[in-house]
Amino acid sequence: MCAKLAAKFVDEVAIVFNTIQQGIQQQASKSLFMAMAQGLKLGHKAPKAVQSKLVLKVLNEVLREPLEDGDLDCLEGNWLQVEVKDIDCSWYFTMQQSKLMMQTQAPLLNQDSRMSLISGASIDLLRMLGRQQDPDTLFFQRRLSLGGDTELGLEIRNVLDAVDMDEVPQYLQQGVHWLNKPLAWQEASA
Repeated sequence: MCAKLAAKFVDEVAIVFNTIQQGIQQQASKSLFMAMAQGLKLGHKAPKAVQSKLVLKVLNEVLREPLEDGDLDCLEGNWLQVEVKDIDCSWYFTMQQSKLMMQTQAPLLNQDSRMSLISGASIDLLRMLGRQQDPDTLFFQRRLSLGGDTELGLEIRNVLDAVDMDEVPQYLQQGVHWLNKPLAWQEASA
């Protein structure tokens, strides 16, 4: 009888301890996530060369299969502008000789070039990227917008939508998941 009571006491203490530990971890995580969100807000102030290297590295990892398969060849000689409204940042993407290229200034378009624009707040772009929310829903709710050459934009969006997130490196999946949390908390507290 005493052994059963002692075991039950130990179990109850373990439950209380775990509850306290989870509360501390959640509070620490929330603080960490809020710091990350502030980092994102300042990220656009990083030198353009640093931004370009980081964004291109991530995109080349995420889009490895579509790039190898030639699914983004529609960007050869054409441009996609991604505008992140809440941090006042724009990136311009094209393909040159089957290689994804990026610049931070608006390109000079020739007569045959087309340009498409995908625009939205960082949280909505990350939700789309991380498959946290359906892209069609974000577009229909006007939280993301598509402009310019919409045919090109839809073609690119379909390629992005077809990316198998299970094939994306785990560290990038976790990074997108973690980035979605601070932005959601920031949005909720605004």
